[in-house]
Amino acid sequence: MSRGGLGRRWGRLALGLLILFLAACEAGDTRAVTVVGTPDSPRLRQLVAGLEEGLAPRRLEVVTLPPYGEEGPGTLRRLRAARPPLFIVLGTPVLMMLAPMEKRLPIVFAMVGNPYFSDAAWDPHRPGFHQRNVTGLASPPPVAPALKQGTALFGPRPWGLLFDPLDGAALEVSQAFERTARELGLPAVMAQASGPEEDREALGRLLDQGAKVLYLPPASTTARYAAAVLRLGQERRVMVVNGHPEISGPGAILTVTLDYEALGREAAALARRVLAGESPAGIPLQETQPLRMQVDEALLRHWAGYPAPGR
Repeated sequence: MSRGGLGRRWGRLALGLLILFLAACEAGDTRAVTVVGTPDSPRLRQLVAGLEEGLAPRRLEVVTLPPYGEEGPGTLRRLRAARPPLFIVLGTPVLMMLAPMEKRLPIVFAMVGNPYFSDAAWDPHRPGFHQRNVTGLASPPPVAPALKQGTALFGPRPWGLLFDPLDGAALEVSQAFERTARELGLPAVMAQASGPEEDREALGRLLDQGAKVLYLPPASTTARYAAAVLRLGQERRVMVVNGHPEISGPGAILTVTLDYEALGREAAALARRVLAGESPAGIPLQETQPLRMQVDEALLRHWAGYPAPGR
């Protein structure tokens, strides 16, 4: 055999061995992906179920942290020392803890309404401008879809919102509510309250001001007065639109929340790209709102007999 033919043969053999080596490395990388979230909640567990489905057969190490105190940063330091192939961060508090301390290991985040409050990203008008080892999915609360769907179902009736101004998530929802109502030309009134006694008075003010639809916002403080609002819906005194994924029961004519399992599958697809070698630095942040909607047909039939204002 000629020297040239022998060289080509060895070249093909070396290429084949390299391909086999790379495939073996990929197949042999069975390290678990570290998933860190806060707070532990039904929505977080639904999102993790979506991640498990989307990343199978890759193993996940799921850790939940308290949103405040020293336990969270200490646990994150321990997890970083293990050098996982990827961090998946669920929730703004964990993103705000991990992003400043970890600048090398890749991070994918989800269940974050506004990442621009964290050190991971800086300009909502430039989604590609973010910390180089971080990318993820921003999922703002679905306020606009709730108002749009409600208006499509029962017309442009006056909406009302009760919120706690000391709750950051509730304050953000109130701003989106006011902005969306203005864009849709909806009459809207809002009332603030920071405790049970104030809640009762504020609900009375909303009714006195003519609110015909009450919106339950996706914020932790909503649980304080949700039962009273749903009772008004059951009594058919107002229509209730529920935007809180962990509040249920009769009384809401329409429920519009994020679909957290679907969000988990979307986050898994993004994580797969990073695990395959794509740099987070080159992946712009994305905004997504997979929705779950439910209509109470009996309440809808009842209110269908009531004309909207101006009709």
